[in-house]
Amino acid sequence: MSEVVVKKTGGVPSIYAILLFGILFFPIQIVAMIFSKRRRYDGDDWERSHYEMQYRTAAAYFVIQAVLFVIGAATLFLMHEKIHAEITSLRIWLTFTTLAGYVPLAWLAIRCVRGLFLAGSKIRLVNPRSYTIWPR
Repeated sequence: MSEVVVKKTGGVPSIYAILLFGILFFPIQIVAMIFSKRRRYDGDDWERSHYEMQYRTAAAYFVIQAVLFVIGAATLFLMHEKIHAEITSLRIWLTFTTLAGYVPLAWLAIRCVRGLFLAGSKIRLVNPRSYTIWPR
């Protein structure tokens, strides 16, 4: 029954949409990662390649965001009860960390939009294990 629903609605584009929507609401990306991991051995050849890319994209983005979160949390912890000069230095570091978080966000968005384009054409990805910004 669920296989018929996936074929009818299109599982590949829906996971790309969930990943893009997850930019605004982070925990939703975990759901997309789980769905793509479960489906990456099912379906046609072009679907399997897209599921593989979706899983790798979501997992890499999750790890990068977790590392940036830990760095930001450690910076905030170090800011507690410091003198003004040290706090200014740490605020600059926190700003840099925040701005660095936009790079993986742009990487995720570009990969998902390109993947949606290729999924609409039902084109198989040549190298779904690649982490390049522009998958082929």
